[in-house]
Amino acid sequence: MSSKKAHRFSGTLSFRLTVWYAVIFTLTSFVALFLFYSRISTVTMENTDNALREEVHEFLLFMRTGGLDQVLAQLDFEAEEEGGHVFFRMLTSDGQVVKALHMDFFEPVGISEIALEKLKDGAGQIMETVQLPNHEYGIRIIYARLAPELIFNMGISLEENYEYLMIFRNLIFWLLIPLFLFAAVIGWLLARHAMKGVEEVTGTANQIAKGSIEKRVEVRRRSREIDQLANTFNAMLDRIQELIKSIREMNDNIAHDLRSPLTRIRGIAEMTLIREESIEEYREMAVNTIEECDKLIGIINTMLYITETEAGVHSTETRPIDVVPLILSACELFDPIAQEKNVQLITALPESIVIRSDKTSLQRLVTNLLENAIKYNRQGGTVTISAAKEENRIQLRFEDTGIGIPESDLSKIFERFYRCDANRSEPGTGLGLSLARAISRSLRGDIRVVSIVNQGSTFSVTLPA
Repeated sequence: MSSKKAHRFSGTLSFRLTVWYAVIFTLTSFVALFLFYSRISTVTMENTDNALREEVHEFLLFMRTGGLDQVLAQLDFEAEEEGGHVFFRMLTSDGQVVKALHMDFFEPVGISEIALEKLKDGAGQIMETVQLPNHEYGIRIIYARLAPELIFNMGISLEENYEYLMIFRNLIFWLLIPLFLFAAVIGWLLARHAMKGVEEVTGTANQIAKGSIEKRVEVRRRSREIDQLANTFNAMLDRIQELIKSIREMNDNIAHDLRSPLTRIRGIAEMTLIREESIEEYREMAVNTIEECDKLIGIINTMLYITETEAGVHSTETRPIDVVPLILSACELFDPIAQEKNVQLITALPESIVIRSDKTSLQRLVTNLLENAIKYNRQGGTVTISAAKEENRIQLRFEDTGIGIPESDLSKIFERFYRCDANRSEPGTGLGLSLARAISRSLRGDIRVVSIVNQGSTFSVTLPA
């Protein structure tokens, strides 16, 4: 493996999880083994101390039953049986040696004045561990009073204890290496299993980056976190695909709506240049050009206004506004247009509804919805505008008896440039309802629509009072 591949591999999350798992598992195992070793060490020393206490107990019995002679005889027997790794001494209360056995191996071991003082003070037994300069192992020693003037002193080498514990120390050391390798293998398998779902998400993302936008991550019900990631990623992809489709449609609509005025402007200019026209006809050409340019400017300004409103950049000035006169004024403004189409405007309004809002934005909202209701109404139809206040909110309703909106289009009518008329034969830009929704949301409200084809539509605007 090259250094570049090794560096790339060491930077993966699977590798890091494996290392962390192996290290933590090994450290945990080491702590557990160390505690086990400490307990064995303690139990081993306790067994040695219990053996020394049992010897003291036996010699106390011999002292009570047979006196000093039997104690000394038993001392010879015990010394011969135990071998050279145990020494025995009989001492007087002031530390004089009465008898000593097997002291050749333990010659440097002196008599502890501190232990003798403690025995004089009433202590029953004194134990201590002595480390001799020329001895690798320590010596466990006991002092016990057999009689008022007789002290039993015994010592045993801890060589067997050390060798026994050495086996465990070596075992622990050699166990740590296979434990680390075992933990690394298990950690790697667990990490690979855990990261498999993430790799599938990454693979799908790579395929999408290459152009396969229809690809999705398969949800296999492995673990809740991975399934949640896959579902969220798929939902994000669905949203992105929907936005891309919307952008494509919007671009087509923009191209169509901008191409028509530009084509008319160019056609007027060409026809005027081809024919020898009078100054009046040139003026008419200029007027038509200005009208078409105004339409283009209107489209652009409306798009900018919607964008600024949705982004919260458009400034609003809230103040108390009576909604009723504002609606009546809009009805008066559009009454001639409604009469041309033989549409009757009906209002169901209270005497007054005062809210805090931006007057300009509210006027634009009302006029857009009123114009939309008239435009898509049928000959001889009606438009009913009503308003009502409910607690801390008001609701404005614009109900028409027009052509209605197909159910498949209801979720799209508030998108920019979207028009139910696929052939775009009706005049308009498809920005009115987008503007209405942007304004209602900028005023901390919302807009909804209910529609039945060939029966009419009802747009409801809810605003805070």
